[in-house]
Amino acid sequence: MKALPEDILEDLKALPGADLEQVRAFVAFLRWRASEAGGSAPDETARLWHYNFLESFANADVRTSRDAAGAEVKIAEARAGGELRPALWQHPPIQGESEVEYHVPVPANLRDVRLRFAIGIRDGAKATDRLIAFRVRLDGWQIWSRAAWPVSWEPVELALPYRAGDIARVVFATDGLGDHQWAWAAWAEPVLIGRLQ
Repeated sequence: MKALPEDILEDLKALPGADLEQVRAFVAFLRWRASEAGGSAPDETARLWHYNFLESFANADVRTSRDAAGAEVKIAEARAGGELRPALWQHPPIQGESEVEYHVPVPANLRDVRLRFAIGIRDGAKATDRLIAFRVRLDGWQIWSRAAWPVSWEPVELALPYRAGDIARVVFATDGLGDHQWAWAAWAEPVLIGRLQ
């Protein structure tokens, strides 16, 4: 393992606990991305399984909780904080939520199921002092939510309840919380991963 430059170590030491958790999540994401690119898996007896939500978008159920006016949902590259990534664009409607639901077949021999993505507001959105709600639901239960205005990608990794051999209903939702203007929400590189035994 390479030694970290002193300035990076000092920067990490100065971060508050919540920011350190985001750094840990991002490091986990980078390790996973390296293993996808051909790096060795930590457990040689397990094979990595993944479900790419962007690749499966054509099979998703796209809807709104109220009138669809103002909503925009599509797959495209998105830039947040100057960094371009493949993403699910999910601008909420004027009122209520935008929802994208996937039905994911989970293999029977799958272990350590995790959901990974990053949230962001696309560059070019007018700066505001308000929030947008990003929500994730699994089988009708909200398992994660964040009200924020992330101007750069914020990585998230969620350990999911054991779902092997079932169909998981995963919903990505955004809500403008009463003001949808400039709510250019995006989910970067959302994937479901696990290890096949």
